[in-house]
Amino acid sequence: MAQRKKKSCKSPKKQRQRHGPPHPWRLCPLGQHYRKAHSQSAYTRSDGTLVSGSRHHATCVDNRSGLDQIYPEELIAIAERYFLTLSGPPKADSLGFDKGNDFDAYIRGWTRYWNEVLGEKDPLDPDLVKALIATESGFNPKARPPGKNPRRARGLMQITSKTREILKDESGELRDFLVNVDDNELDDPNLNIAAGIRWLFRKKEIARSKIGSATGWRDAVAEFKDYDDDPQNPQMHKFDEYYKRLKK
Repeated sequence: MAQRKKKSCKSPKKQRQRHGPPHPWRLCPLGQHYRKAHSQSAYTRSDGTLVSGSRHHATCVDNRSGLDQIYPEELIAIAERYFLTLSGPPKADSLGFDKGNDFDAYIRGWTRYWNEVLGEKDPLDPDLVKALIATESGFNPKARPPGKNPRRARGLMQITSKTREILKDESGELRDFLVNVDDNELDDPNLNIAAGIRWLFRKKEIARSKIGSATGWRDAVAEFKDYDDDPQNPQMHKFDEYYKRLKK
């Protein structure tokens, strides 16, 4: 396999000009990421000198490549500021799960965000995301597949360590608009859904490269589940059942 050529790193200023204005929910310009306010504890140097603690204010920090990166601090701040006032799908139907309606605000908010940021002509439906989560994890934020592999899938949308690494790799297959989270952070429903929906958009791009312009979001779901060679897999039938129920 030919070695992937790394993208040249343009300056953050040039990248932000190329992007245009950031989404109105963002706390920083594109090409920068948000670093929340934090305190640094006092410590003693090796020579015995005591250095007093300090308080660092919230700030925006340049990404080295200038590509758009969003980090957990900003994902959390966006959800807290904007999601509780949004309305619309997904439908308030638990689909028979104890926590089936617990994450609707995150599904609604991040679907809207990524639709607007990525500009997909056929917008993603929040009900489809909810049906996908139902089949992936049954709305269990701590879901894990069997086994002891530390890189296995985790959380509501069953994101693997490999996927997480792709989502934040500035020289990888995503051209832009990356999500930078750690494995343990994927247990957070908000962060998991934000990253999972971004990955679903990427999966639609991959499905489109195979199928062509007729690619739909169901094809993206099949690709997300690695069922692209068998779209009639029983799990896809279950997904269809949940999605039809939400659309009634």
